[in-house]
Amino acid sequence: MLRDNITSSGVSGSSGTSGTSGTSSIFPSIFIDSTSGDVYYYDETRNKNLGIATIQTDAGRNNDIVTNIYLRGEGNTPTNLNGFVLPWNATLIHISMSGRSNTQIWSAQVRVNGGAIPVDFLTISNQFSKYDSTKNTDFNAGDRVQIFCSGVNIEYPRVTLFFRRRF
Repeated sequence: MLRDNITSSGVSGSSGTSGTSGTSSIFPSIFIDSTSGDVYYYDETRNKNLGIATIQTDAGRNNDIVTNIYLRGEGNTPTNLNGFVLPWNATLIHISMSGRSNTQIWSAQVRVNGGAIPVDFLTISNQFSKYDSTKNTDFNAGDRVQIFCSGVNIEYPRVTLFFRRRF
């Protein structure tokens, strides 16, 4: 893939054979994928190239009380029946979750392709909401992402996952 390096002045260039050009005083360096036109950067925290655009999916249950159940996504479809399909290789970078009560303990489990073992999770303890912006879990293009609420008598759980394309 050819990539162009954007310099601090906003001017880009290319060098034909190496695929990159110039040096950048912008930290981090920002690149453009010449195949897709997507802009990406090197994420020093996660040690990988990630797109600057964020894609999110969320799921929840519009029930007063749920126990150990897959949450529902858009169209009220349970995510275990038809999970969110990633269109490209991606990295989960953030999870946020909330509920109606601040007296409950439950986990939002991220599962993939019908597997019963979570590949990532976030647990809330006696709070209305919680988030974690340090996630670094890789997924492949075509993976079906499911969100499971692990807890007893949870009131109106809601979970949002944030992904960035991985280059």
